[in-house]
Amino acid sequence: MTAEDYYVSALNEMSDMLAGRDTLSIKRAVFLAEWAYYEGKLDYKTDFCDEIDRIKKFVLSFYEVNKLQTYKTGMQMAISSYIVSPYSGNGYTPYTYDFETFSMDKEPWERQFVSRTLKTHKGQCRSLPWMYKILVCELNAEVSLAHAPRHSYIMYRDEDNITPEEWINLELTTNQMQPTWWIKEDFEICDSAVLVGTYMTPLTDFQTVACQMADLAFGYREKFHRYDEFTYYCASRSLEFYPMNPNAWIIRGKSLERIIQDYLARTGNIIDDYADYLICLMDETKQNLDKTYMTEETEEIRKRRKRQSIEAQKYIQEKILSK
Repeated sequence: MTAEDYYVSALNEMSDMLAGRDTLSIKRAVFLAEWAYYEGKLDYKTDFCDEIDRIKKFVLSFYEVNKLQTYKTGMQMAISSYIVSPYSGNGYTPYTYDFETFSMDKEPWERQFVSRTLKTHKGQCRSLPWMYKILVCELNAEVSLAHAPRHSYIMYRDEDNITPEEWINLELTTNQMQPTWWIKEDFEICDSAVLVGTYMTPLTDFQTVACQMADLAFGYREKFHRYDEFTYYCASRSLEFYPMNPNAWIIRGKSLERIIQDYLARTGNIIDDYADYLICLMDETKQNLDKTYMTEETEEIRKRRKRQSIEAQKYIQEKILSK
């Protein structure tokens, strides 16, 4: 298999899940995107499932010993405790923010991989929520992934009335429950983006796999340094199931831009019917991206995110030392 073949294989399997031809599995979808990037040098059982199964066994024991079954959200509590506190089940090494790669000029793509977090106990605002979501699926509890601009976190219903709100917004980098107003204000999210479901909205499992398909396209772009027909098809297929994902519309638009440029280079810049069709697809993509009301990331927002990540790490370390 060529390096590109792994991506095609991963896309086909995810597509089968979304079409109902295969069992929908978020764990498998996450693995496939990382497996493709590593060109098959990642084993589903030994590099992924075995560690998840081991964690699952410990969390179940923790849940029972601490009588968390008395809470409707007790399993979520057990998983959160496992991630952020030192226990024998995590080798007394909680999962912390990955500052080693965060401080690099160019962060390695792998820093967001769940397989890396499982091995190193270091993660960030993508890998930690995805790992949490996988564990919850394995333990038959219910939570959803949710997005803020360039960020993801966990949402689940506050069935135990722990907060004044209907939903708990769990920030895994600090294990804090963030109020809705704070997320909206801090990430500069407009009301329209919430109303249409772009941000601060619990994703269904189908939307979660579709999101992973868009991430597959991003990984392809990162690995091969190009947008092309694969990234176009991958993003377009993802958008069939999760149309309010601005990242997927951006991938689709950049892919179409590359396809149009290549086509015009072959035809001597002649605008024929096919070129017109591609340009119409580009216009459609722009219109649909606008409908997501995506928050544009400014330099000020980037600096604030970095500062908050540093503060989050300090907060986690202080909690660990106080125990």
